[in-house]
Parts: sequence; structure tokens; C-alpha cells
Amino acid sequence: MTMRVGGGVEMLRTQYLAGFKEDRVASYPTVPRLDVQVAHKIDGTIDDVFKAHPELEACLYNDVKVCTGCGKPCAYTMTVCNSCGKQLPTTCSKSENVFSAFLFGVKLANKGFPYTISLRRETEEVLVFDDMLALCPCHLNGVPKQFYIPDWRFLLLCPERSLALLNTLEAELWNAAKPFIENAEYRKTIYREGVTDEDIKNNIMISFNFPPSQFQLHVQYLVPPLTPMQHNMAENKNHFHKGRAFPLSYVKKILDLNIPYEVNKDTAIEAIVEHYKGHGIDYDVLWEEWFEKVCLGSTLAMQNWQVDDFKYVVQDGKVHNFSVIDGKIELGDVVTDGDSADPSKIQGKDKAILQNYGRPYNEAGKPGGTYIQNPLEPKMGDGGFNAWPPA
Repeated sequence: MTMRVGGGVEMLRTQYLAGFKEDRVASYPTVPRLDVQVAHKIDGTIDDVFKAHPELEACLYNDVKVCTGCGKPCAYTMTVCNSCGKQLPTTCSKSENVFSAFLFGVKLANKGFPYTISLRRETEEVLVFDDMLALCPCHLNGVPKQFYIPDWRFLLLCPERSLALLNTLEAELWNAAKPFIENAEYRKTIYREGVTDEDIKNNIMISFNFPPSQFQLHVQYLVPPLTPMQHNMAENKNHFHKGRAFPLSYVKKILDLNIPYEVNKDTAIEAIVEHYKGHGIDYDVLWEEWFEKVCLGSTLAMQNWQVDDFKYVVQDGKVHNFSVIDGKIELGDVVTDGDSADPSKIQGKDKAILQNYGRPYNEAGKPGGTYIQNPLEPKMGDGGFNAWPPA
């Protein structure tokens, strides 16, 4: 099967463009984060918070598999890292709950780097920030500030309140995305001519993961298109995994039934899926439609990646020089020298160029960030994490 990239150039869907050219970087449009610079609230780490407040342990740590390639904490059910594509270890470990660290205003990770965020929007109810491991130029996370909710299953305890919370999250995420799609240069570069705001809004990849990599409810909000390599990962079903990715549209459909379901941390996701299938909401059918039409289809229909901006085409894990003949990609020699022969190293450089996380970069070329403006107190109850469902 083939796809068309910028200018109508045809290439195989098993291929992707790589190696963004250095002389094109200056003209690539980026969208700055909010012009906010706030200091940390807690001068320490998550471990320090735990020592002072052991009752918060469930909010402070995750059960994960940590990628030995890029270090990303991945869900314990995964076998391949969904950031770099490396095989994951078979054993689980504990990791810091990064989103709790953000919400409390914790200064540092245990490894010593600052827990700053690339802030896009903050209200009394919602925190929105760029995903550090962005799969597309606009990849946001939306987190409720007022409640500790480990994952989306717990929304089933109180469907009406949960729907209201999700509607608020979705509205604030769209508000955070507007500066991207309203930026004329960004719009011209990223999207094909004729793509409307409604086209974009109706095809945003919005979902929850179960199990999540961070055990604080968060909405994954990927505004199409995916970057070339990440779209290729999706084509190979290494993103949006069936049985792990739960589209917001699916979750809202089952909540709209207003049929509560008792949930605890050991409740099997398969039991939930089967229960609501009995009420006419079929996850398998809805996931297939969402994956094909939104996760793959939106990028195929909207992306405007120009072949002249890239040095290489990658296919089957090999980096190729290429040319365009009669409007089609023709592979050339396999690149065998140095870092240019390693798709993962090329991807690392491309990601830093194509993402908007931490823009503008500092003088050293590193992403910038801030701490949360109105952090929670490290406690349960008023001023801190409130329990879910609300009383």
C-alpha cells in the first residue's frame, strides 16, 4: 500500500522520511509554550515527599517496565517501547509518578533532572502540557488537578461526574491546541491545503492507556499528523495498541449509559470490556474504526511532510538515500557509515527538531520549562488530592 506525502509524492506505507536537513531547521515553524517561569514548591524528590507523607505512596509511584534503550517507563503489559521501539525487559519495577510530581511542584527526579513542564494551559481544574516523548508536533497531556484518579477504570464509579470531568478536560485541551492550528506558518508547513479546523478537531487522537505508564488519570491528546517515524510505528501497530489504548469516544459512550461499575485496582479491564459489550458498546469494533480512520487515516489525509526536507528514507530498519522519479520515491543505496546508518539515532535528532516540547530552546539547544503555577499540597483532602469519586 502507498501513501502521499507533501507535494503529492508517493511512497510505500512501509517507509518513512528521516534525517531532517540542517539547513531547513531555521525555517521550520515552532509554537512557544506559555511564557511562564515559576519556581518549584517542594525542594526535593518524590522519595522525599514519600518520607514526609507515607500515606501518599499509591499516588507517588508506578508499576512499570523501564526501557533499557531510552529510559522511558512503559506499561507493565507492553513488550516493545513505544518511544524508541526497543524490546522491553520482562520484569517490572517501581518508577516515580511524574504527573504527581508535576502537580505537587516537586523540584527534581531521583536521577537529578528538574521536574519542569512545557506548560500549555493551567486552570483550577486542569493542567495541560506537552508530552516529553511527543509522537507528533502537537502532543498534549491533560491531567485533572483536583482528584487522584489512578486510571480511567475509576471513572466508571460515577458516570455523570466523570462525563463532566472529561468534557472539561477535552475543552481545555482544545483551547491549548488552538495556538498551534491558528499559527499561519505552522499550519502551512504541517497541513495540506484545504484542511479545516473541523477536519483537525474531528480527527484528534484522544485516548487513555491501560495500564498507564503514569498512574494519575491523563488524556493523551495527539493533534494530527504524527511525525513520519511515529506514523510508521503506528502502521506496524506499535502505537495505540488494541487492548491497551481506549479511545475517549469509547469511554464516553459507556459513561453515557450511566451504568456504574464497581472498580478497584485489581479489576480486570477485560471484564469491563465484556460487561459493556453486553450493553451494546463493543470495544473491538470501536477500536478498529478509531485506529483506521483516526490514528492512521488522519495522518494519511492531512500531513504535509516535504521530501526535500529530509535526507533519507527508512525501510525495514535500513536507512536509504533516495530520489523522486515520476512523483514516486525510489530507494537508493543503503547508508552504512556512522550515525547516519542508525535509524534510532536519526530519529533522536528528528524528534528534537519536529517537536514543540520546551520551545523556545535555550542557548544550549535544550528545551525550557517551568513548574506548576498553583501546586497542590502534598496531602489528601482540600488543597491536595481529593479522593474519587467525590463525596
